[in-house]
Amino acid sequence: MDLHEFALENLEIYVSGFVVIGGYLAYYFRQRKLKRQIPPPKAEPLVTDKKTGVEIPGKAPEVAPIAKVSWAQRLSTGLEKSRSEVWGKLGNLFSGPNASLDDIEEILYTADMPTALVQELLERLEKEGRGKSSDEIQNLVYQFMKEKMAPVQTHINQDIFKFNPDQKKTRVFMIVGVNGAGKTTTIGKLATKLKGQGAKVIVGACDTFRAAAVDQLQVWCERAGVEMVRAKDGADPSGVAFDTVAKAQRENYDYCLIDTAGRLHTNQNLMDELAKTKRVMAKNIPDAPHEVLLVLDAITGQNALKQAQEFNKALQLTGIIFTKCDGSAKAGSAVGIVDQLKVPITYIGVGETVEDLHLFDLELYLKTLVGIEQGKPSNLQQ
Repeated sequence: MDLHEFALENLEIYVSGFVVIGGYLAYYFRQRKLKRQIPPPKAEPLVTDKKTGVEIPGKAPEVAPIAKVSWAQRLSTGLEKSRSEVWGKLGNLFSGPNASLDDIEEILYTADMPTALVQELLERLEKEGRGKSSDEIQNLVYQFMKEKMAPVQTHINQDIFKFNPDQKKTRVFMIVGVNGAGKTTTIGKLATKLKGQGAKVIVGACDTFRAAAVDQLQVWCERAGVEMVRAKDGADPSGVAFDTVAKAQRENYDYCLIDTAGRLHTNQNLMDELAKTKRVMAKNIPDAPHEVLLVLDAITGQNALKQAQEFNKALQLTGIIFTKCDGSAKAGSAVGIVDQLKVPITYIGVGETVEDLHLFDLELYLKTLVGIEQGKPSNLQQ
């Protein structure tokens, strides 16, 4: 029997063998596919036994959500140093049979309060505070500062805080200040707040001599989802302001925020340039800018009063934004600025986040600063 005949006789055996092997392989690969589709069982989380310190399988403890911090709490934390080192001590110093104005006078001068106001407050304490309790002295100080600030604080346009969609006009805000006061960051926060209320916001980056400041502002605008107009480095700041206001009016923006280069208030040429920028905006909108807001670093103390005086002389300020009130600020300059210049404080900042910039509520601020029973925030504040 030759090989050909042998193969023909055993062909059936070969075919049967191939069928068996093929079936086995098909079954094997199908089982592997099914195993890949079935997710592995979830391992129980490990928890530490409090008695033995050993990790054992068990249910992981639920993590409580982080509580939202209210503005009143943020403000209290920010003003804690000023309250504990200055304003909260006055009642204890002047109450009792051995009360003396000398210690209070020294503290008030270190609190950045102008000389005239210090003397006026001392006279009030001498006249009305003798024999009073610590709490009554604290309330007297609160009432004194409120009397100096309240008449001015009522003269604030509410559209600085709240967007009114029924008001069909572009509001132009010019924001000014010295370098380092927090102006760029403040504009970014303000744009974020207004955008969050549904307003259409555009920002003009007129600090054309500091590329880093423009880049920082660009980041804030991108986060907030607002448009920014910028020019080449070294371009005329007044030209950028003109173009931004024109675009805002043409495209029906609700708010137009004009950033400006940081200016030393002692340099008259630079202050004159700011005045020019302000005049240029009126060529597009006759009554623009509607607000001129000065950003002041509260830590600079009485120098903040000097800054406010010079900027007000050049630009006729409509409002103050106090930043960095969570540092070593003594807060006396705020009373002096409002009282002497008759310019209200519109916003106050006590930290780095958007929530740390808030409208200035006089009653809440003073009660928190002095340390007496804190009142409820105003309707705008809540």
